[in-house]
Amino acid sequence: MPTEVAVSTQDVELVELDVCQLNSVASLLFQTYQNDALMQRIFQVDKADYEKRLRAAIREELIAQWDNEQPIIAAMHDDALLGVVCLSKVEQQFGPTSRWNWYISMLLTAGWVSTRYVLEKERQIKSLLKDQPCYLISFIGVAEQYQQQGIGRLLCQAALQESVERGNVKQLAVFISDQQQHQFFKHCGFSQQHALDVHDVPGALLTLAVD
Repeated sequence: MPTEVAVSTQDVELVELDVCQLNSVASLLFQTYQNDALMQRIFQVDKADYEKRLRAAIREELIAQWDNEQPIIAAMHDDALLGVVCLSKVEQQFGPTSRWNWYISMLLTAGWVSTRYVLEKERQIKSLLKDQPCYLISFIGVAEQYQQQGIGRLLCQAALQESVERGNVKQLAVFISDQQQHQFFKHCGFSQQHALDVHDVPGALLTLAVD
């Protein structure tokens, strides 16, 4: 377990991700999501290559977001990456026709079953968000040694501010699959709109109005 490193939120800089940081971000997000119940279901934790396929899927998603100029905001202190939040405009994220390169890469690295699960998850979320333009928090994570210091809240605030500045967005949304996540986003101002089971994993879709 990494030794906790104390950082004041006043010293944290929120910046748009530089392409040279993609590998570091992918590694941070793997650590964040490797024990997530939904990720374990989608990428089949019982298979020997679970970690390999999860890493590949995170990497492909980050590349797709970068290529489509979707916001990826990093929390930095000096040269250290503390955390990251990734946003996807809903109509730009969902469906293989809008992300063909991603679709092919996912088939090759994660396999058909996992790719189908991801697309089905996205379809379910989209069906609940179709009424209003929306950004979805596709990934959010804070490095373990910097947790419990308010950095996650800073990233949520940055996601909301980015949604306001980009315009044409009425709400910010996130899918969560455990109670700890639910409490965190509730404290950040999100409220539950829909209970949503994805591939037999119970969860909820939370939203926050963008003023």
